[in-house]
Amino acid sequence: MNADSKHSPPLWTASNDRPYPSPAWRALLAWVRRIAPTELPVLVCGESGSGKEGVSRALHALSPRQRGPFVALNCTALTETLLESELFGVARGAYTGADRDRPGLFREAHGGTLFLDEVGDMPPSMQAKLLRVLESGRLRPVGGPTETPVDARVVAATHHDLRERVASGSFREDLYYRLAVLCADVPPLRCRIEDLPALVDDLAPRLAGETGCGTVRIAADAWAELRAHDWPGNVRELHGALARALLRAGGGAICAEHLDLPTAGRRAARPVACDSLERGMIDAALREANGSIARAASRIGWSRQKLYRRMDALGVARVQGLRSTISSDSSTFQ
Repeated sequence: MNADSKHSPPLWTASNDRPYPSPAWRALLAWVRRIAPTELPVLVCGESGSGKEGVSRALHALSPRQRGPFVALNCTALTETLLESELFGVARGAYTGADRDRPGLFREAHGGTLFLDEVGDMPPSMQAKLLRVLESGRLRPVGGPTETPVDARVVAATHHDLRERVASGSFREDLYYRLAVLCADVPPLRCRIEDLPALVDDLAPRLAGETGCGTVRIAADAWAELRAHDWPGNVRELHGALARALLRAGGGAICAEHLDLPTAGRRAARPVACDSLERGMIDAALREANGSIARAASRIGWSRQKLYRRMDALGVARVQGLRSTISSDSSTFQ
């Protein structure tokens, strides 16, 4: 049951030459580039509509498996019985109506990537069966007499906190650690408001085709509304809001009066989650730059002064970067 990419917002530039400008997205892009070439499983986490499938497709496109298939399955869309058949395949005669062998998505993804969307909603018995396949590299089709080897990199996604689900007993701890060898956290749109113009540019061709209203043009008062909104539905919500506004504008420029954004969704203070993401980005940049403030700022795309300001605001200790910088720079005097 392949996911149709036409129904997912284009959350990743096709060539990856122009990353979105926000620090949160730049940090994610750098991390995806680092982990994509590995064969390790990846757990992509983020709110609904934030772009988890787009990130997963980028992991595939930047990996050695890029010439292989990208096969996607939404784990909430099927009953437990159908989910097992879709993933593992069915042997002929396994049940009434099974008049031929069906390979299943694991085998369809041979040499490529299997994307398991919303894996946190997978039923417990299926979690056990998935864990066995991941650990053994082999599966048995429903009703099949023998096991067959599989070769697919698994990328899973969830909007749940799987650690909380492990603690509550609704998700297997051993499966969590098998899937979360590497993690990629997709920032919500409210943490990357500066990406709005680039996102609108990327959505424009699709919106033009869907509405028949031509070029997307946005007036200054509408931009102010878009930037003030909290976007709980993330890029998926942005797409819907722009589609409705474009139709109301009748092909003209979208003004504030054409938008139907709820006032309850206006951003007030910077969310704590955004600060956490930015703090993690700064910590990662400092580690990768061996504590050099100049190199860390360059990695993020900031000036040293801005990095210092954000470190002070977020409580990131300067001494960590300073110590490493002094240690690194002192080598020039030896």
